[in-house]
Amino acid sequence: MRSFPLLLVMLLSILLLACKPAANSGPAADVTPVAVENPPACVLRAGFDAWEPYHYLGQGQQPQGLDIEILQTLAAELNCELSLEQDTWAALLRKLQSGELDILPGASISSERERYAWFSRPYRQEQFVLYQRQDAQLNFPNLAAMLSAGHKIGLVSGYFYGTEVDELLGQMPESFVSAQLSELNMARLLDEEISALLEDSMVATAILRRKGLDRYISASSLRLPESEVYLMLSKGSVGEQQLQQINAVLDKLQQDGSLAKLIAKYQQ
Repeated sequence: MRSFPLLLVMLLSILLLACKPAANSGPAADVTPVAVENPPACVLRAGFDAWEPYHYLGQGQQPQGLDIEILQTLAAELNCELSLEQDTWAALLRKLQSGELDILPGASISSERERYAWFSRPYRQEQFVLYQRQDAQLNFPNLAAMLSAGHKIGLVSGYFYGTEVDELLGQMPESFVSAQLSELNMARLLDEEISALLEDSMVATAILRRKGLDRYISASSLRLPESEVYLMLSKGSVGEQQLQQINAVLDKLQQDGSLAKLIAKYQQ
């Protein structure tokens, strides 16, 4: 009688084996390959300061502006990923010099900067204008005469305003007051700490309208000569071959009219 359970177990094992599904011997399922876009060939680390309408943080704290769009177009043409970092202009210059950043837009050439930076072909122009309080009577033929009369002018730290201002800075440094942002100079102007400030005409127009200060501050008749604007690239992280590639893209954008269309968009 003890052999019956063993026989029952053997019969159940045979039945379970017989019920096991057969291995799938049919054809393998078709696998459609997924198309993968070309990965970026490089990363372009760019810096910018608050300088509306050229570069600034707009809606949603996203970088916007004319120079931002130019940098985005440049990176796309080079098949590079664009990394954007905001800081003050003086801090950005230090980072470019050390190689922490590759490129800065909206730069002017100076002998000091040429020690650590390459400069692209010029891609637009700018003009600095002297701004004063609406009720001011500053009728001077030039900046030198104004400073000699005891007036002070506000500048933004790290900006290059051309040889005329550079020479006056060397001769009368006490006549200039520096700030990290143009808005600070406007506040000083309204508080009568300075008599006037120098700013790019498009930048000043944008700030004055946005802050409702165009009723109190206006452009004077004193203007600096128009000057060329360049992309500035770190010699610590960018080679001459990359500089040539960037110049080739700028040439293309100028020749096909893309650059002119972008600039016209922000002049409206």
